[in-house]
Amino acid sequence: MDAQKECVFVSEKSKIFPSTRLFFSFLLCLCFVALAIGTSNISQSMVCMVKKPDSNYSCPLAEPEVEAVPCNHPKQFAWSSIQQGLIYSGQNFGSLFMFVTGWQADRLNGKWTIVAAMVFIIISNALLPVSAGVSFALVFFLRFLTGVGDALLSPASSSMITRWFPPKERPSALGIVTGGRQIGTLIILPVGGWLCGSDGSKFLGGWPAIFYLSSVVAAAVLVIWVVFSADKPSKHLCISHNEEAYITRKIEEENIGKRKQRKSTPWRAILTSKPVWVAVAALVCHEFPLVIMLQFLPKFFSDVLGLSNTVNGLVSALPMGILFLSKCLSSSLASYLTANGYMRKTQSCKIFNFIASLGLGICIAATPLFGALQQSVWAIIILCLANAFAGLHTPGVQTALVQLAPAFSGVITGIAFTVAACFSIFNKLLISQILTTGSKQEWTIVFEISAFVAILPVFFFTLWGSAERTEWASNRVSIPKDADQKSNESDSSTSSTIQAFAKYSMFLSHDLTISA
Repeated sequence: MDAQKECVFVSEKSKIFPSTRLFFSFLLCLCFVALAIGTSNISQSMVCMVKKPDSNYSCPLAEPEVEAVPCNHPKQFAWSSIQQGLIYSGQNFGSLFMFVTGWQADRLNGKWTIVAAMVFIIISNALLPVSAGVSFALVFFLRFLTGVGDALLSPASSSMITRWFPPKERPSALGIVTGGRQIGTLIILPVGGWLCGSDGSKFLGGWPAIFYLSSVVAAAVLVIWVVFSADKPSKHLCISHNEEAYITRKIEEENIGKRKQRKSTPWRAILTSKPVWVAVAALVCHEFPLVIMLQFLPKFFSDVLGLSNTVNGLVSALPMGILFLSKCLSSSLASYLTANGYMRKTQSCKIFNFIASLGLGICIAATPLFGALQQSVWAIIILCLANAFAGLHTPGVQTALVQLAPAFSGVITGIAFTVAACFSIFNKLLISQILTTGSKQEWTIVFEISAFVAILPVFFFTLWGSAERTEWASNRVSIPKDADQKSNESDSSTSSTIQAFAKYSMFLSHDLTISA
């Protein structure tokens, strides 16, 4: 029996479809769907929660023995533009913890880290409708907790991607996983628009239902994640011996090492690495204009184009759908080009990022030219095109971030998104300050600033960006091979049960039977 186990055949290639690692990427995608629903819900609900600044409606005088009804809806709040900006940016304040969580992401169990992230998202959304009527500070704190959930999820998922996927498959994996953000936004915006409308407002009071729904979705994803996920391939019930061996061999070529074999984080090398900071700066320039797409787009459609709540929700979801398709298609194309030798990793990242930044900047700059109700169709088309270009950042700078040092991808991701969160806070507060009345002129300023930032990576990332593994990226220390090696021996009846279960899984590409 032992001799047979020593002779397991490992093929040079292992199909990604169908496979357990593809199934795992869908599980991570679901987590990002729940995160996006729990974070993007504020963009549509804010339109319904806040009182309009100017109203000519006056209350009728109260009649004797008749209770006066307040003019304003009891669930609308007179928040100032600064307060609205703080609520929008509350999530980003929580995301600042990504620096700490990213540092530990490569050391902690990714599965249970994501469980904690889901719990934060569930609690923060479930309590927000009640807290909104009590205190603005409570709303800010709950949005802060939502950001903490993001700070736990993003580095953990990046670290798990480097453990589950060989280098050439990571662009595709990133496209699927992070595409969950767009799927979640695509779901919550039209649903939120309907709940804010006259028909949906009868259901759980309108906008509060948006947050309750977000909490329920996160709870459902949490159950699915706990049952079907695993921290690494060797712990997953449904993975074949051949696929596990293939992943292990490909990743060992990067010298990542195991948790118990890890050397200390090379902070000096990371913080002085030019490719790391070039990628971080490019990520900031990518995330900066997306603040409009993810948080302020419903407000733009309401302020400038004058769309109703229901139509607003549907139209706001269109650019998110385009962004998701663009990410998936471009990431698959990048994986194909690099896997078949048509492009090197750095060349692929630079080309995709160049097209993304240039196209995104031009489209955002052109949007204010169509800022009128009669031109609303063209404005929507331009914004959809902008998101199509933005999707190319996934095989661009986002892939470069996880390729530079796979062993420390959690640390680098934590640093990158912490810096991006700082700029997002500044951006949201700046936009809230500019949009005091929501006029077309104010929105033009917002779009032009974002366009300028978006186009910067065309120059510096194209010149100095890199996706090649750095010389300090090895995470292995020299220790004897002893107890850390996992034993492959198990009870024969248990093994037979697992094999029978796995054979009938649609996600497996290989039989578990060991070849002699």
